[in-house]
Order: sequence, then structure tokens, then C-alpha cells
Amino acid sequence: MIGPVDDDNVALISVEGSSGTEFNVITVEEAAWFDSTVERYHDQYEFENIADLQDLDRLTALELLSYRYASWLIREADYDGNPFDDKSVRDHKVKVDKEIRDIKSHMGLGRKSRTESEHQSVADYLSDLLARAKEFGVHRDMQNAKSQDLFNELKKLIGLYRRTDEEERKHLSVDLLDIIDWIEKVAIPEYDAIDENFRKQQKLWIRDVG
Repeated sequence: MIGPVDDDNVALISVEGSSGTEFNVITVEEAAWFDSTVERYHDQYEFENIADLQDLDRLTALELLSYRYASWLIREADYDGNPFDDKSVRDHKVKVDKEIRDIKSHMGLGRKSRTESEHQSVADYLSDLLARAKEFGVHRDMQNAKSQDLFNELKKLIGLYRRTDEEERKHLSVDLLDIIDWIEKVAIPEYDAIDENFRKQQKLWIRDVG
């Protein structure tokens, strides 16, 4: 497990580090971030022995912690929307970021050791990741807001259906087929539009950092 999590019932996701060691993360986004970071390090550097791979595991795990803390600070809540001790999280992030710098210095990871000059620096890449974390937070907020709006509208339609007779339902267009039609033609497309916009943003990120 990477980092402390208070909820013992949280569903964990397994990811594999550079040395083959398995780590547990707590969201799909963290799993995608971890896998992408491992792949990027191997694309940009050559690691020849197990000690380097183990150091890289530790570095990636710490960077994920920094990513997690940054995400929470941007959201002003944890992944479940719960408040947290802001000062404590900031202090943890400062300590983690210092460890990250120390490990990178020890491993010689920096611009001079890049194998391709067009690649971004690690610092630039981490800056991009912070921006992505913010975008993920905005995306989730939009999803949550849209979900709530659509659910409230669905409640109204169902309420009308239950309070009216067959003739009134036809007049108000709230019979069962009308409600299903609204779900298929309004609710689902509006919700999917948020994801479609987000997927386009992801493609731009991939192009920019590829």
C-alpha cells in the first residue's frame, strides 16, 4: 500500500513497479498515473541492475504520494469528498517532495542524462501531472454536478408519473416510455458529453508529452 488510508474497506487496485514489486493504489486515476510514470521512466532512462529498479520503485511510490496530496489540496477534500487536515497534508507533501529530490539526485536523474533532447524534464513532467490532477478534479466535479441535476430531473419525472393517471401521463409526456426516452435521448448524451470532452483533453496531453 502506498501511503496511509483511513478507510479499511477501501477497494485497492494492484499495480506493478519497475522491479516487479506490487503496490496497491486507491483509485483508477492513480493506477493509470503509476503505470504511465513507470513506462515513461523506462522510456527515458536505462536501468541495468536490481538496485536501480528498487530505487525507481521507491521514487515512483513517493511521486504517487505527492500526486495524491496535490490532488487532495486542489480539491480541498480527499477522493471521497471528505475534509482533511490541510496543514498535515501540506507538511507530508513537503517531506515527500524532499525525499523525491534526494532520490533523483542519488540516481542521477536530470536533464543531462536524458537520452532524447526533445523529452521534457522531470520537473516539467511533474508540473504537467499537477495540471492533470487539477483537470481530473474539475472533471469529477462536473460529473458529480451533472449526475445530481439529471437525477433530480428523473425524480421529478417519476414523481409526476406516480401522481397522475394514464390520461394525464400522456398529456404531460411522463409515461414509462417517455421517461425511458428522456433517459436515452437527454440524460445519457448530456452525461457522455462531459466524458467525450475529457477524452479529447487526454489526447492533447498524450500528444504534448509523448
